Amino acid sequence: MPRLNGPLVVTSLCWGFNFVSIKLLYQQMTPPAVALVRFLLMWGALVLICRLWRVDTRIEKADLWRTLFAGAVSMGFYMILFLYGMSLTSPAEGAILLATAPILTYLFSVIIRVERFEWWALVGTGIAFGGVTMVILGGHAAGSGSLTGNLFVFASAILWAVSVLMMRPLLVKYQPLPVLTRSMPGALIPLLIFGFRDSIAIRPLEWNWVTWANLTQVVLGSGLIGFLGIYRGVREVGPAIATRYQLMVPVIAAFFGWVVYHQELVTLQWLGLAVVLGGIALAAWARSRTNQPEVVSNVASKQ
Repeated sequence: MPRLNGPLVVTSLCWGFNFVSIKLLYQQMTPPAVALVRFLLMWGALVLICRLWRVDTRIEKADLWRTLFAGAVSMGFYMILFLYGMSLTSPAEGAILLATAPILTYLFSVIIRVERFEWWALVGTGIAFGGVTMVILGGHAAGSGSLTGNLFVFASAILWAVSVLMMRPLLVKYQPLPVLTRSMPGALIPLLIFGFRDSIAIRPLEWNWVTWANLTQVVLGSGLIGFLGIYRGVREVGPAIATRYQLMVPVIAAFFGWVVYHQELVTLQWLGLAVVLGGIALAAWARSRTNQPEVVSNVASKQ
């Protein structure tokens, strides 16, 4: 049985709670404002951490434009589509649509020959996706989103899958923290266009502690810790397996929804939880049986 990857599990926990945090933040801020404020605070925190820890963030000139473009996709356009889509759809439907990213990543990986095609891996992914569907259907009566919102979230899942594959060569060559820090400027222009007007209209002095707490979680939890976790996971086990952990996010989101909003999990949702975990285990087993995890020990040992 493959061992769980710690950074990817932590990322799943942070991103699972993120659906609750975003909805709470929308009570005080618009999606464009959330996108830009989150980005600026996260970028500032990364620069500060690199200076305090004296992290070498140098990226070779040949890789710089690739890094910036990957940042524009992963931290800019993906985030715009996701946050705007979530304002128009329910957390349940948003979670299930975003959970298609692992399937998309695996398919894209096979197409560009980063991953070998494996039937059991595809079956496991499909089973896990079916379990996510069961979890969402069990709580579907809580609300329904618009078609526009669902399309935007699905588009963000496509961009996320693409960005993971774009980051893979960089994460083989460099550590996650420098890659994330140096990729951030690539998202600045699209996020300024999207969120500048709404951001200057916010009134932070009027926020209560709930807003500040959820902003902290969105910036440090799902932002800083989450992205570093997924990038480290991509570096250690490859993009297909790393993004499969996202299938746990809707299940975790359902749990935190129960804790925060006292929404009971129905029998179908508990059954879906078991199916999700079983599907992930099957896919990971099939991948490790035919293609050993892409651990880049030879690169990591030099840094």
